[in-house]
Amino acid sequence: MPRPKQEFTRIRRRVEIRYGADRPRYIGYSRNVSRSGMMVASVRPFAPGTLLHLEVKLPSATYRLLGRVIWAREGPVQWMTTGRVGMGIALIRPPDDFLQVVQAPGPPA
Repeated sequence: MPRPKQEFTRIRRRVEIRYGADRPRYIGYSRNVSRSGMMVASVRPFAPGTLLHLEVKLPSATYRLLGRVIWAREGPVQWMTTGRVGMGIALIRPPDDFLQVVQAPGPPA
């Protein structure tokens, strides 16, 4: 069965993401970001449905966000760079300035 079309365009961005259910304690890296969410490459994904506290470190600012895990795939650390392990996270009310920064052309500000 084909995957449903994404509602928003995904922008490839690799930035450090700290995340956790109670506080941002684990480290992963974004693979892509859209207005509705992001894919986080990590060997420690949380189960779908989990509410996560996220800390996104950009050169211009650090953003604290909330998100819900939509899908998760586990695997060896060697698969991290392929995007085969990690989780898809739906962002909950991300601030407009965050969306403008991550969706701007070129490296994240």
